[in-house]
Amino acid sequence: MNRALLALACAVPLSLLAVAEPLILALGWAAAFGMLVMARVPVIFCLAFVLLSTFRLHELDPRLVSLRLPQLLAMASLGVLIWQLVVVKSAKMQLYSEAWFLLGLFAVTTAGMLLATNFGLAFGYWSGNWVKVVVMCLAISWLLKDRRQLAMAGWLIIASGALVASMALYNSAHGLEVVEGTRVTIGRSWGSMLGDPNDLALVLLLPMSFALNRALAPLPGRWPAILTLTALVFALLATQSRGGLLGLCAITGCSMLLRYRLPRWVWLLAPLALVVLMSLAGISERQSGGAAESGIDESAMGRLYAWQAAISMGLSHPLFGVGLDNFYSNYFFHSPHWDGRNHAVHSSWFQVLAEAGILGLLLFVGFVLGLIQRARRLRRALAEGEDADALSWASALYSGLIGFAVSATFLTQAFTWPLYVMAALVWAGCRIYLSVPEPFQGGNHVSYPCA
Repeated sequence: MNRALLALACAVPLSLLAVAEPLILALGWAAAFGMLVMARVPVIFCLAFVLLSTFRLHELDPRLVSLRLPQLLAMASLGVLIWQLVVVKSAKMQLYSEAWFLLGLFAVTTAGMLLATNFGLAFGYWSGNWVKVVVMCLAISWLLKDRRQLAMAGWLIIASGALVASMALYNSAHGLEVVEGTRVTIGRSWGSMLGDPNDLALVLLLPMSFALNRALAPLPGRWPAILTLTALVFALLATQSRGGLLGLCAITGCSMLLRYRLPRWVWLLAPLALVVLMSLAGISERQSGGAAESGIDESAMGRLYAWQAAISMGLSHPLFGVGLDNFYSNYFFHSPHWDGRNHAVHSSWFQVLAEAGILGLLLFVGFVLGLIQRARRLRRALAEGEDADALSWASALYSGLIGFAVSATFLTQAFTWPLYVMAALVWAGCRIYLSVPEPFQGGNHVSYPCA
């Protein structure tokens, strides 16, 4: 009876206001639907925000940019997180050892932001991207509750990859948004992050490990995964990114090694496979780094100069680096070769060294290595059981992390979403699939061993 009176008390003023402004009624229904979704599937808002930010889905069409979907989903995700942690207390803050490396890296980059050579650039990147990456990485690992939700996250990653790959192939077929004559991009004309072919290749690598491992497993949904994988491979080839091709080879080799016992001589063909992929991608036709450049091409020399500049920045600012997003603006002061313009670092490892210092690099390396080790233990534990579905997702995470470690040498992806999305799923997988708890020292949190 009390609930009926409360509902009536809320409905009467809403109805009276709706007479004067019908939009209020629509907003009321939208809020009610949002609260229903929040109660039933609280993680859906967070996943939507992460996927939108990772794959830049709102930037596939310029008409979607003005809707400010990331900002709306960010507010909804924050509300969900507070509701689950503080109000209903259905999610628990559980930290693994790698999470402490991540929090240490966040602390170092925050201090580096305050001491950055260009505070405006550092604060803009910290507040606009980095803080969201860290918070949502932890939030997703806490909010995913069961195997069904973990599988849903995997399929949403595959579906998002299919959308981006389809758009890239469409642009490639029609000669749209092409740079350097042959390299495909998305949304370059309206300022999308996918307007850089290397960044586009990085985004395509994340769903590739999920689609490949799902395609190799004799499970329902195999053919959609195969079709998505085909689109992803051709889209990656269209970017002509050498770092992307190395990541593709690493993901493929790791996935095949995990599932099949191949003769050793097969692995000797890996360099030949890389050469074939580079030929199919048409890298020799690139204006930078193509066959027209003799000796060490301009693209390779540019990377070497950028890495030397990163080392100089790291040595001159060993504790906190020059600050987030400050490598480009500091290039002139640290590069041994000035050709009249600044350059990007084109390496995640050197990016961390320059922008977070030696201390930040140690924390980042510890985070990545610890994460790979945990994903490996998770897969080994699931391989001993009979859950083929769980094993396919665990294999996707492990091979995806290996692909990141390889491609990170040539792609700038240290403080962007893909690595931290995989980290959240690894931690959630350990908590969901492995049921033996291990008390965490120094608090009331609980962590789960992946062994």
